[in-house]
Amino acid sequence: MLKPDPSRLGSRLFRLIAKGEIVTYGYVAVLLLVISGAISIYLVQFILTAMLNHQPFFSTLISVINEVLLILIVMEILRTVTRLLVSPAHDVSIADLVPFLVIAGISVTRRILTIGAGLSVQETEGHNLDSMKFTQSMTELLVSGVIIVLVSVSLWLIHRKAPAKAV
Repeated sequence: MLKPDPSRLGSRLFRLIAKGEIVTYGYVAVLLLVISGAISIYLVQFILTAMLNHQPFFSTLISVINEVLLILIVMEILRTVTRLLVSPAHDVSIADLVPFLVIAGISVTRRILTIGAGLSVQETEGHNLDSMKFTQSMTELLVSGVIIVLVSVSLWLIHRKAPAKAV
């Protein structure tokens, strides 16, 4: 009886897993592209509806900015998946964190803009903001600001330590 060669079995298994990984990343990339397209279509419909219904300009603007930043987040994730499709990296380096830090920065910036604009709209439209809601918003802005500083410092440290690329 012949014994299977473990090195051949291992390499076949590795090739199968690598192909599965590529198929999965491809599926995720297509799905992310469809999601960003759907958000874009929704955004155009939202703007047209807001204009036809004469909705308040600032509220509409906040929603549009929020959705555009969501599209940026999805596209940044898509860029990361595409990079993995083009050149699968089996070793992880600290520089691989950069896309995720960029996504974090965009996400937190999106939240800061939403909170600030929401407070501004309430003030502009003459709504009274209770002190509890105001304190909650200010706390969230403070935490978001700290996160932005931490993300920025992390990106600076990564780029400072990264080897210079040949031009």
